[in-house]
Amino acid sequence: MTVLFINGSPRKTGNTAALGERLLHQVPHTTWHLTDYALHFEHDQRETGRPQQDLTDDYEQLMTQFATFDDIVLGTPVYWYGMTGQLKVFMDRWFDSYTHDFPFAGKRLYLLVVGADQPQIKATGITQAVQYSCDWLHMHFQGATVITADGPDDVRQLTTLPASYAALAAKLQDAY
Repeated sequence: MTVLFINGSPRKTGNTAALGERLLHQVPHTTWHLTDYALHFEHDQRETGRPQQDLTDDYEQLMTQFATFDDIVLGTPVYWYGMTGQLKVFMDRWFDSYTHDFPFAGKRLYLLVVGADQPQIKATGITQAVQYSCDWLHMHFQGATVITADGPDDVRQLTTLPASYAALAAKLQDAY
C-alpha cells in the first residue's frame, strides 16, 4: 500500500501542508506540492481531431507516478469558496487521463480542507466536486475533514481536531 499527499495550496509550509503531514506522520507517504509543477489548463480536443493530451507540462509525468499509489490524500485551502486553482487545474486534467484509460478505479481518496471563515459551510462545494469526481472515476471516496485555521501555524497548534479527522486517520491506519 502506498500513500500520496497532494498539497494543493500555494504555500508549501502552510496550514494545508501541516494538516496533511499531521494526518500522515506515522504513515509512509510521498508529498507533492502542486505549486512546484507546471500544469496547463484543460483543453478539450474531443471535437477537433487532435489528441486529448498535453505533453508540454508536468502533468503526464505526475500521472505516471500517481498510478503507482493506492491512497490519495488531497489537501486544499478554501479559496473564494472553492479549491485552489492549482488543485482544480490538476483535477480538470484527469479528463485527459480518463480518455486514455488511466487506472483511477479502486484508488482510495481522502480530502483535507482548511479555511478561516466558516469552512464547514463554504467547503461544501469542494467536497461535492471531489466526491462526484471519485464516483465518475470509480475511486473510493473515504471522506473529508474540514478544519478552521487562519494564522500561519494554526493547524500545528490545534490541540483538538474534529471527529471527521479522526475517522480519516482511522481509515488510513486500517489500510496499513
